[in-house]
Amino acid sequence: MANFQKHGENVNGRVLHTSPGKLYELGVWGPVDTRTMTELDVSIRPASALVTVKRAGMVPGQNVRIWQLIGLPVGRFVVEARDGGGSVWTSVTIDTTPQPQEAAAGGRKYTDNPNEQVTKRTTPTARDVVTMLMAAWSDLTQNGARTLAAQFMAETGSGRYCFNWNLGNVKAGPNEPHMYLRGVWEVDSVAGAQTQVANAGGLAHVASDDEIKKHGWGCRAGESIAVFDPPHPQCRFRAYGSLTEGAKRWLGRYQKIAQRNADFLTSLNNGDTAAVAHLLKQTHYYTADEDKYASAMARTKVQVDRELGPLQ
Repeated sequence: MANFQKHGENVNGRVLHTSPGKLYELGVWGPVDTRTMTELDVSIRPASALVTVKRAGMVPGQNVRIWQLIGLPVGRFVVEARDGGGSVWTSVTIDTTPQPQEAAAGGRKYTDNPNEQVTKRTTPTARDVVTMLMAAWSDLTQNGARTLAAQFMAETGSGRYCFNWNLGNVKAGPNEPHMYLRGVWEVDSVAGAQTQVANAGGLAHVASDDEIKKHGWGCRAGESIAVFDPPHPQCRFRAYGSLTEGAKRWLGRYQKIAQRNADFLTSLNNGDTAAVAHLLKQTHYYTADEDKYASAMARTKVQVDRELGPLQ
């Protein structure tokens, strides 16, 4: 018999939770009725004109067919895989109603790992970041602290996309305190992005041109973007209890760069955002286009200087 799978686990008969409107993928293990050699068909009930149920590819090396549910509205839906005679072989319930934990805490959990924490938005101001930096790294001038603050603000939409005090978007292992973010994107070669998606167990897709344009993502000719959803490891980030705790790990990485390359600290203290962006690219800190990254840093540095006033 067949069974629905999620993240490689048999979820037949279970209730699964997700957010409304997003692409949701399920695998069907054993998708062929060997009596007739025809493939099972997947449908939802109650039927909805808003929802598209689409057969996708097979998981590489596995007898698992991926099915995509696109446009699920708020509610509970039973997803069923049936044979040609109408018999149900496996079913699962998808619930897109807001969960109490999500509504109360502003986030949600995706796994049963005791190290996972609820994702929470934590937004420090530029002044908070600069003050913390100058107290923690004596080699930084005020201009250097503003340059690093600008880099943080550029990466997080002026702090709006900082979660659990993770200032530097530091990735986490499963045994560290962590949370998950949706829609994490990585630039790769076209072949590399396709390979990442194929190996993601239904938790990733290659970004469309419209998606890239909508989000303002940057990639060059010959490159592509893979987009990941929780609980894929690419979406797992460190969770900290305070700004000071989060900044300590974030700042430690920059201090290591400065130990290896004296030009980094000099560029920070000179406010040379282009040089800082170039050196961070060389250390593989980010995968985005360097010119766009440097331009974003430069614009944000101007905003930070305007907000904090003349250098003292």
